[in-house]
Amino acid sequence: MQKKVGLNDMRVYFDMDGTSAKWRDVPVEETRRPGYYADLEPEVELLDFMRDAMKCGENIYILSSYYTDTRALLEKKKWLDKYLPEIDSAHCLFVPYGKNKAEFIEAMLHRKLCAADILIDDHTPNLHRWEEAGGIGVKWLNEINGNNGRFEGARVGSAAELRAVLDSAVERKAVGF
Repeated sequence: MQKKVGLNDMRVYFDMDGTSAKWRDVPVEETRRPGYYADLEPEVELLDFMRDAMKCGENIYILSSYYTDTRALLEKKKWLDKYLPEIDSAHCLFVPYGKNKAEFIEAMLHRKLCAADILIDDHTPNLHRWEEAGGIGVKWLNEINGNNGRFEGARVGSAAELRAVLDSAVERKAVGF
């Protein structure tokens, strides 16, 4: 008897800035100031989605970049403690800014990415690198991105759309694609 494939067999990585936390379109210098990340407004619908998924046993992770020469990492951890305390700290992964998220995860997992590794991110270059490495990228549309059409994969702007994309990925995996 074949085991039923579900999201529990997949790892879904969520970016923070511009995805689970609403991005403010400001000059880059402001993003480096103390308090910037701590004060970002949560994307409540997406955080609720993540909570529900974790309750169902789905493998949910945070995968966020940070400036190494600022308080960004500390602020992001505090932000998660405030807005998503349900997530285990072992599922909160932080990559130094400028490093490739796909390479970081491959090094951590000691294997190449595959269709069971899904990244939800608002930044197209991250998604391109993720898919080139073998994972599935999903573009999170916020109020300031997604206008250039540079990402040709799945694009979602709501939890319902994201659920449909993830369910479709599970179905493809179940039949061997």
